[in-house]
Amino acid sequence: MSDSSTPAGASDPTDALEAHDETFRTDLESLLAQPSISATDEGVVECASMVQELCLEYGFDEAKIVETPGQPAIIARAAADRGGAGQGDGAPADDSEDAPTVLLYGHYDVQPATPEEWDSPPFEPTVREGPDGEQRLYARGAGDNKGQWFAHVCAVRALRETTGLPANVTLLIEGEEESGSEHLEWLVREHRDELACDVAVVADGPIDSSGRPHVLLGARGLLYVDLELRGANQDLHSGNFGGPVPNPAAALTDLLSSLEDDGRVTLDGFYDDVRPLTDRGREIVAEIPVDEAEIRDELELDAFETDADENYVERLLTRPNLNVAGLDAGYHGDGMKTVLPSEASAKIDFRLVADQDPDAIYESLVDYATAHVPAGVEIELSRVAAMAPQRTPTDSPVVEPAMRATREGWGTEPILKPTLGGSVPTYVFADNLDVPCLVIPYANEDERNHAPNENLKLSCFRAGARTTVALLSEFAEADLSDPSSSSSDSTST
Repeated sequence: MSDSSTPAGASDPTDALEAHDETFRTDLESLLAQPSISATDEGVVECASMVQELCLEYGFDEAKIVETPGQPAIIARAAADRGGAGQGDGAPADDSEDAPTVLLYGHYDVQPATPEEWDSPPFEPTVREGPDGEQRLYARGAGDNKGQWFAHVCAVRALRETTGLPANVTLLIEGEEESGSEHLEWLVREHRDELACDVAVVADGPIDSSGRPHVLLGARGLLYVDLELRGANQDLHSGNFGGPVPNPAAALTDLLSSLEDDGRVTLDGFYDDVRPLTDRGREIVAEIPVDEAEIRDELELDAFETDADENYVERLLTRPNLNVAGLDAGYHGDGMKTVLPSEASAKIDFRLVADQDPDAIYESLVDYATAHVPAGVEIELSRVAAMAPQRTPTDSPVVEPAMRATREGWGTEPILKPTLGGSVPTYVFADNLDVPCLVIPYANEDERNHAPNENLKLSCFRAGARTTVALLSEFAEADLSDPSSSSSDSTST
């Protein structure tokens, strides 16, 4: 692919990143031009091979394709360098066993794209000005997630060509994230020894809506469920049968309504395992900048569903919730059709917080729903997806080094947050490797991931690479063995 020579005059990693800027962008564009849609298998095998080749070219000591029951993954490793600069020869470092190991996670698979909805073809990377006048790279996967993990790879190359790699690096790139990361936990368990580390970092998602970077101590969990209710064996005339014949649509809406009471989920035991915030956790939430009025105006809403004792951020990031994602029953066309539907269905999702268990909540939902449908109506529940929540303690020794590195990489003060509002599989690393895990996104706040015209600001890509350089140096100098780095926050009294 690109020229691997050390740039003349590059004395530190930042110089090398700047000197290689055009090369890095060219190689990223080649990566983005390769389709890798896990949902349809399009280009997946070819992209995995490209990832392996890039890792080896950019200075990793080894990179291998790992087969899973689903799509292949890539595990690449680079040992801390001995003697400082330019040690990209693959020789083991004299003190690599003493250096910490940083696990960096990303995914090469992307969402499908409909070309006619894009301003430029989704797999023909194009650089042009965005709405703010900044140069952006438009392509499927630019922000989610090829551009973000490729920044890690660029950082490893810049360090190896200059000051040397200060920490051991393991890069795990999976190929099923856009299909639910079905086999990620299996992969981590099967390769636990290879993936052993002191801290795991996920670069995924956008930076804060304010345009500032943020460091997230984990992610909310997810439970996604399909519900199907059936009554009579056919749709019926509501005048001839309505009343004595049970209505699945009415039963469904009654059930969904009963699952919440004044904003709280009514399932037995739903809140039993919710981990309370520490005093420091509450301080972090209170310090997160948000303009609720601006959000309401943008969404054209009169109010939010928040209690008097909580604000928007607290409700979003620290409390679990139930969401009705979709409903289907009866007639939806123009005019009138007095039908008593024979079937009704819904899709619901729960966003969970540490330490809730998706399995236990699903079992509780099955018991509750089965008991709350009327006679004559059958209900079937299907668990579509589940992901456990994870939250690194606020006093973990990885937090301050991560904040310093992000500040250095972006040149501005990052925002510390207790969790990501969405769900990424950080729990897999925390639970199976027993390490703290952080989410530090590198994509712009309007990356349009999963949407037409997905893009990555080139300034964000560069800031991400600088952040990874700083992260590896900060973690190498920190004492990550501090006993306070346990997997759970201690709550105050």
